[in-house]
Amino acid sequence: MIHKLELQKFKKVENAELNLEKVNVIVGGNNSGKSSILQGIHFSITTSAIARQQRLTTFSSDLLLYNPTPDFCTLRNGNPYRNYGGDDSSKLKLTSTITNGDNMDEISYSIRIYKGRNHGNIGCERSGNMQLGQEITDRNQLFTIYVPGLAGIPQKEELRSKAIIRRGVASGDSNIYLRNVIYYIDEEGKLDALNRRLQYAFPGYEIKKSFDPINDTYIKVFVVSDGREMPLELAGTGVLQVVQILSYITYFRPNLLLLDEPDSHLHPDNQVVLSDMLSHITEETDMQVMLCTHSKHLVESLYGQANFIWMKEGLVFDQGNDIDKLPILVDIGALDDFGKLNNGDIKALFLTEDRNTRYLQKLLAANDFDLSEILIYSYKTSSNIESAELFVDFIHNVAHECKVVIHRDRDFMTSEEVARIESKIRDVNAIPFITTGSDIESYFIDEDHLAEILGTEVDEVNIWIHEIATNYHTRIQHEFTRKRDEVKRKLYRFNPDECPDTIRLIGNDVPLARNKRKGKFMIRKIRGNMQSKFGRQVDIATASEYLNCPVLQEIKVELSN
Repeated sequence: MIHKLELQKFKKVENAELNLEKVNVIVGGNNSGKSSILQGIHFSITTSAIARQQRLTTFSSDLLLYNPTPDFCTLRNGNPYRNYGGDDSSKLKLTSTITNGDNMDEISYSIRIYKGRNHGNIGCERSGNMQLGQEITDRNQLFTIYVPGLAGIPQKEELRSKAIIRRGVASGDSNIYLRNVIYYIDEEGKLDALNRRLQYAFPGYEIKKSFDPINDTYIKVFVVSDGREMPLELAGTGVLQVVQILSYITYFRPNLLLLDEPDSHLHPDNQVVLSDMLSHITEETDMQVMLCTHSKHLVESLYGQANFIWMKEGLVFDQGNDIDKLPILVDIGALDDFGKLNNGDIKALFLTEDRNTRYLQKLLAANDFDLSEILIYSYKTSSNIESAELFVDFIHNVAHECKVVIHRDRDFMTSEEVARIESKIRDVNAIPFITTGSDIESYFIDEDHLAEILGTEVDEVNIWIHEIATNYHTRIQHEFTRKRDEVKRKLYRFNPDECPDTIRLIGNDVPLARNKRKGKFMIRKIRGNMQSKFGRQVDIATASEYLNCPVLQEIKVELSN
């Protein structure tokens, strides 16, 4: 896994040092350098693969697998590439770690691009750890796949060789060869794996291939849904985008998937499906994802799960898991909600401490809240009531009739501690919503809810959840004690002796009772185990009658008064 990356002097990027995790989202305004990051990575890595294959440091630019412009010299930031001998080059450095006994050693590999001495030649100098370098520059196992936004696919495809497909996909012309990729997936016995992944995003959907090498000229691929079969080119853009991405993941197994504006042409609902699918795939594979976007919906759905990289004027302005998303949305021109507030269209604003608001949205919908009259903002200081007060005052000034609900996870607080928090929220003229379980996600791991959406017996789910909680008992205990330490620090800073004893609160049960398990942790384990247990993957955030929340019902009444 690449955990650090530095790109220098490529297109809009002057110098960008990025910390990488499994899923990475690059955001920023127009011309900020988002796409340049992805293109610079792919250009450098595919060029180094050719340099290794040719066993040369300079070679004809006609051999390049990927070249986003007819004259590669113009790709350099600032002055064009020149003959090597100075600083008129660009550089990509990738850093990873390897295990060395009990230690973790940092290793890196660098790729420098410049202009060759002869006309039309490109130079590529490679240096660093050879083990990492061999993995990065393996032309037969593409390290990166670059996927621009999908606008459509051709109506017909003739069968091509694997070499042509590999070169075409490496060049960024991925949609031209989608049927060919699916053909080779089926030939290698991986179509079932592709369909399992597709059904996570679109339950009930399946891909089928038909090709007779004696009688057929073109590859036929079909999408099957609810017993209805349609040609691939007639499927909706959202389905096509997901099929395309999953096909390249399944066939090429890239280390680093680069998605340039994958939300293009996608309905907001399908953007959320796409983000969930990417998070799921990176959980089950070693693949990393880097995507750039202008989409508010992708930012909202991946916030809290992904590492965000905020670009401005070719530089990294900020990055991390917990950067405030409100100024990001302003910067990318995606924050149109204040207009709705001013117009009086919004009746309630939910201020939540959760960076990922998807489960809160689903819970509100399941409790018959009209989401068209509600805004949900993830505000990282909402658990700090004094800081949240400023935001509440701002909202009341902008929209006098709009009521503010502040959500806080219970986090294993006692009833007395919850009452203290609720009182503080009331004091800042807001409505408190403290979860019944440990967090929002805890509503979705109810055994009755899981049994309904899985279509199985409650007893079977009870045994399954009990096994998971038992297997991870130590981790669940750790989550409990860690959260209790936070409660002690925040609520008992000046009187720590008055804080209830954690050992007494946690008890001796194995596994811990459901109300002592962190929902976020349990959902990750449930999702990871569902396919092997039941042979299918369903969306846990699916509505059911068991998501009814009495606390939210009381809040709904208060909002209507």
